[in-house]
Amino acid sequence: MAAATSPQKKRGAAVHNPFAGSPESESEREALARRSGIREVVFGVQDGLLTTMGLTTGVATATAGAAVAHTTILIAGLAGALAGMVSMGTGAYLAGCAERDLKRAAIHKERGELQSQPLEEHREMVGILMERGVPAATAEELSRSLAQYPQLWEETHIEKELGISSGPHESPVRDGLVMAATFLIGAVIPIVPYIVASGLGAVIGSLLLSAVVLVWVNAVS
Repeated sequence: MAAATSPQKKRGAAVHNPFAGSPESESEREALARRSGIREVVFGVQDGLLTTMGLTTGVATATAGAAVAHTTILIAGLAGALAGMVSMGTGAYLAGCAERDLKRAAIHKERGELQSQPLEEHREMVGILMERGVPAATAEELSRSLAQYPQLWEETHIEKELGISSGPHESPVRDGLVMAATFLIGAVIPIVPYIVASGLGAVIGSLLLSAVVLVWVNAVS
């Protein structure tokens, strides 16, 4: 007589995981992650552009007619661009670290609860399924079935209960570098007219160029 399959053997068996996407869905997820990074790029460029435009225009207006006005505007613009780059890059990095640590702490807490309070977690999963329209009896059966596969059980709780992806999280270093680079790119734009011109023409050129770039950035994003 064949022995009944034990839960341990079930855990070791190759099981289809509906929450782990196919290669196609993984590619779509990666593409979506790249598109979501556009928000950081747009924010960095706009912030750098508007901040530096305001700074250079203010300095140009305050020093109008002065012999050293042109050099003063360039120095002020470049100093503001570099300071902003460091500030925004550091801020994005620290914010990314804080967000990553919060997610890790929440996941660690949830894993502990799955080990120490399995019945309570089972009830929570039944409730989550019922909120999505699954009948009570079916939700009970689904929750108990999922619990037989620890990795799937954990991933489902993390994603459905906490709303956190169980996959790799974004890199704070990357966030900081992207924000710093895009801020600097945006900050250089209002300064360019002051390199090739001076006086009222440079001010108007800076404002027009900044406006054109802002419209273009908003259009492509």
